[in-house]
Amino acid sequence: MKLLSIISTLVLLGIASCRSRSDVTSIEIECSECKGKTVRIISPDLLEPKNIEIAKGQFDSNGKVTLQFNIPNDRYLSLGIDSGAYRAMYFFAGEKTEMVYAGKTPRFKGANSHFYQYLADFKLIVDSLYAVGEQRRAGAGRIPEAEKAAFLERARMPVRRYEDLVKADNDLTAKHKEVLIFGAQNFSRSFDGSFRAGDDEALYEHWRKNGNEANGYAPDFFKTTPVASQGVFDGYFYFDLVNSELLRNLWHPIEFHLDESEDDYDDGTIGLRCAEVITKAGFPESFSELLLAKNLYYCLRLTAVTPSVAELYDQFMKRFPGSTYVPALKRQFAESKSLSSGEPAKEINAFREDGRRFQLSELKGKVVYVDFWATWCGPCIEQFPHSRKLINQFAGNDGVVFLFVSFDRDASKWKEYLRKEQKMKGVHVIADRNSPSVADAYRVTGIPHYLLIDHLGNIKSANAMPPSQPETARVITGMLAARGSGTHLSALNSSAF
Repeated sequence: MKLLSIISTLVLLGIASCRSRSDVTSIEIECSECKGKTVRIISPDLLEPKNIEIAKGQFDSNGKVTLQFNIPNDRYLSLGIDSGAYRAMYFFAGEKTEMVYAGKTPRFKGANSHFYQYLADFKLIVDSLYAVGEQRRAGAGRIPEAEKAAFLERARMPVRRYEDLVKADNDLTAKHKEVLIFGAQNFSRSFDGSFRAGDDEALYEHWRKNGNEANGYAPDFFKTTPVASQGVFDGYFYFDLVNSELLRNLWHPIEFHLDESEDDYDDGTIGLRCAEVITKAGFPESFSELLLAKNLYYCLRLTAVTPSVAELYDQFMKRFPGSTYVPALKRQFAESKSLSSGEPAKEINAFREDGRRFQLSELKGKVVYVDFWATWCGPCIEQFPHSRKLINQFAGNDGVVFLFVSFDRDASKWKEYLRKEQKMKGVHVIADRNSPSVADAYRVTGIPHYLLIDHLGNIKSANAMPPSQPETARVITGMLAARGSGTHLSALNSSAF
């Protein structure tokens, strides 16, 4: 099979991220340059942002290693040697895979060697697309919007030629062809998606025009991506497509609809609406289970437990009590619940400008409005004029403190910014990176992010409104009124503050 002519025709192209799903029965690797090195096989978790180690071994003095483990069905895994990059590999359950490294290029032996050669050749195509695509998505080489369609059409040509070769090769089994073509097609979808513009007015107008009650206000959900329960294992790029469907084509349009039609909603409300769309779609049960679990997990990672989030959680647990996703979801629910209103605030460890250590406990008895930010964060800086107005509104009231926690890695840049901008009143600190992560503790997945803590040391809101919202001042005023109503400070939870 000769694909070099295809690869040489690649011009002006790009790629989306790839992720492999996997498990395996047996693999034997020969690598004369790998003596004493460690080889690992991992599988990204279907739900949580982590990798699961499937197998691990060490090359012997002859440069050989054999790993054995069980998988319920054929699937992709990622294989890496020492600290080198991981490569996606497809494994056939119950079969032996033989790999020989000659330099950095692997060769394969055995019944599936022809299939593996196709995978290796396709990786060359992907790498070429990736290299050129990086240049065409940003910077001086960024492709003009008017030329994007033609560019993407040219990008599909080498993939189509690859598919034609696969279809015409009688030495490949039906299973081989199915996996190879499915992977190539999903790569093309991912490739196109990597050049898709972010949310803009044209997309908003599309949602307004085409979103309706019948489609749950998510008109594009799984309209172009195939529904394939096994696809998360068979599809080289399929899992990323599923994630994109859930966020880009489900969560975002529903959030947009609620933003335009309802005044009072939270992340749990969005999650409930998303769950309705998934349930009504009539997907295979295992596929619905995965989508509903990911929807719930995403919601739990975003917010504390509100009544709507609790309802979403209960729905999943009643429908899938024996789901393999239950343990992870229970852990996330417990962590999210710890951020609910009335729960003890978690400690914030940081440093002041002069290097002195700071802890949240220093502000006990005060209402605290926390602003998580960084000097490199444009949206954070845009809120600062509103922060100044908010601080001035409460000038002279020693019952409230405005705490600014920087996530800058370079403390000198943080200090320079504060000096240059004639820092606002309030307490300015930089997060201590050697202590437990405050970002993890408060689920800060993006900045700016705001937090409100009452005078008892309890969380009022782990995802508070920005200073630009008039409601923020009203909430703080109400908290100060509660502080002055005679609540005993002996109720303060010292372990939290």
